[in-house]
Amino acid sequence: MINHISPKLTVYFQDNLAGHLWLDSERRFVFQYTRDWAKSLRAVPLSVALPLQEEAFENDKSRSFFANLLPEAQIKIIISRNLQISDKNDFALLEKIGGECAGAISVFPEGLMPQVKPGYRKLDKESLHNIIISLPQRPLLAGEEGLRLSLAGAQNKLPVYVENEEISIATGNAPSTHILKPPIPGLPDSVENEAFCMILAGKMGLPVPRVKIFHTPDAFLLIERYDRSWDKKRHLQRLHQEDFCQALQIMPDQKYESEGGPSLPQCFNVLSSYSLKPAADKKALLRWIIFNVLIGNADAHAKNLALLYHQRKPSLAPFYDLICTMAYEELTDKLAMKIGTENRVTWLALRHWENFAETVEIKKSLVLKELVKMSGEIILKAEDLAKSFIKDHGDVKIIPRILEKIRKNAMQVKY
Repeated sequence: MINHISPKLTVYFQDNLAGHLWLDSERRFVFQYTRDWAKSLRAVPLSVALPLQEEAFENDKSRSFFANLLPEAQIKIIISRNLQISDKNDFALLEKIGGECAGAISVFPEGLMPQVKPGYRKLDKESLHNIIISLPQRPLLAGEEGLRLSLAGAQNKLPVYVENEEISIATGNAPSTHILKPPIPGLPDSVENEAFCMILAGKMGLPVPRVKIFHTPDAFLLIERYDRSWDKKRHLQRLHQEDFCQALQIMPDQKYESEGGPSLPQCFNVLSSYSLKPAADKKALLRWIIFNVLIGNADAHAKNLALLYHQRKPSLAPFYDLICTMAYEELTDKLAMKIGTENRVTWLALRHWENFAETVEIKKSLVLKELVKMSGEIILKAEDLAKSFIKDHGDVKIIPRILEKIRKNAMQVKY
């Protein structure tokens, strides 16, 4: 019997009770699957790092999984302050805001169950505008009655439900369909930047969710959630996912390789070890790396990669959070994960890509083939997209700067 000093939290997978989470006498996380879930033929593990078993995961072994469900950095600090909780108290934060998380997981105080009937609160333009401008002071609307929303990341965002272009807030345990991302303070045209890069990724053949820019009159981005799906009866279902930090048991404040976080070889190893289709997924991951180099996205870290579950077995999820960070002079140009031994785009040489190929165990010829192919395609595709993008959204100042970075980076990697 494991002693615990805290009330237990119940962990649901979709609408099924999957396990319990508590703190032991030394305030370490302990998670245990219920016997029914551990033995069920349709059960899915929370993580590849937390395989189905009846024995408890003690000594904080589950902490990284649950911590990675929560917001990060300043967003987490503000939410904690609003809820009068220490920002170091992940357990208490999960209790307060763990109702609508990434993937199929919901966390509730013991005795509180998911609502059978989901609820949605429609927002008119004025209400939506007021919510967007209040997000810096009230991230995820934490503390508002009936809302228990959580999304990982260091930027403001809000899970919402969209139907017929009407936007609603999910209440209780109702699932959302989209993620709303307002402008990033200090980064002009961040909404247009991310929309452009996400659409460009799709045109380059990368799997990405659909995105759309809305105005209230402020611009914001709506991103379709790939971890939500409609069943045949038009019921909205949660699909399970976990990011690569969760899979590798890395805490969110260590997501950057320079801080001891995951490297590209570790990310490829996740796919080799757990993916339903490792060869195809590793090629997709290679193309994601090249695309981020070409668009100048230095913030492509392991929390921007995820496994999406199909029954019990996962594969690489669609890509998200694609943005040209190098369009902003104040942001670093050092890549979040090294290519070989180099993390500066302008310093990347053929030897770095060859070294990278060796460390991730991919044929050098495949890496160079994709480099040549993608660098040869992206300039024309980006220029064509820019024409239609400006036609739809006006003269957005960031677009010429993104095109400049793409041209420069594409010429840099043409070996």
